[in-house]
Amino acid sequence: MRSVEVTGKTLEEAKAAAAEQLGVSEDELSYEIIEEPKRFLGLLGTSDYRITASVQDTAVQDGTDEPAAAEAPGDEPVDEPAAGSENAETEAAPPGDGSVQQLVAHNALEALGNIISLMDLDAEVTLGVVTDEEVALEVIGTDAHRLVGRQGATLDALQLIVAVMANRGLDDGARVIVDAEGYREQRTQLLEEMACSHAEQAKEAMKEIVIKDLKPYERRIIHLALKDDPDIETYSEGEGNDRHIVISPNT
Repeated sequence: MRSVEVTGKTLEEAKAAAAEQLGVSEDELSYEIIEEPKRFLGLLGTSDYRITASVQDTAVQDGTDEPAAAEAPGDEPVDEPAAGSENAETEAAPPGDGSVQQLVAHNALEALGNIISLMDLDAEVTLGVVTDEEVALEVIGTDAHRLVGRQGATLDALQLIVAVMANRGLDDGARVIVDAEGYREQRTQLLEEMACSHAEQAKEAMKEIVIKDLKPYERRIIHLALKDDPDIETYSEGEGNDRHIVISPNT
């Protein structure tokens, strides 16, 4: 009996690959599914089928099916893994210097790439800046804008999922930032311009200005944008969804 282990995006693709390697038709295969595509939060997971397929070699002798004669040395079929599977394990090794940040970057690239593939989007992931505390990913392509959502809500949810997957099993990981078509950069620039504009209004009117409906990281952008202005103080008030930022002139 000869057997192989193969993978495929679909079960039919895996069976076809096994039949090709074994040199038989799919009808002659016996196979067992050892791994199916799985989902994490309805999105992320393994995207391939993995099966073990086998075929029984027989020869007719005196009217009785007997095992086929042993082949000459060097011609004996060798059980081989799916094409490229050994290379895939090698290529899957974390890139870079083996640091935690590089491991997180590798995991995040793989996780986000799987999500984009599962969503069947015309887009790809590129690795941005990797620091001691942060790993940045950028999604580019025709369908990248579909990952943003209203006020970046979809992008934030996607970032959370990727961060969980990338830091899984690590005691000290790294923050993961996911951007699509430069949305976060554009949003940061808009918030910085708004902060400066409101700061000037606060100083001219000598009264506090309250900015509501900002996410935590957006409030942080406002704080950082105005931290070097000696005539302005910024602070946050409130709890939960009611938390807001205050721009106050120094008197």
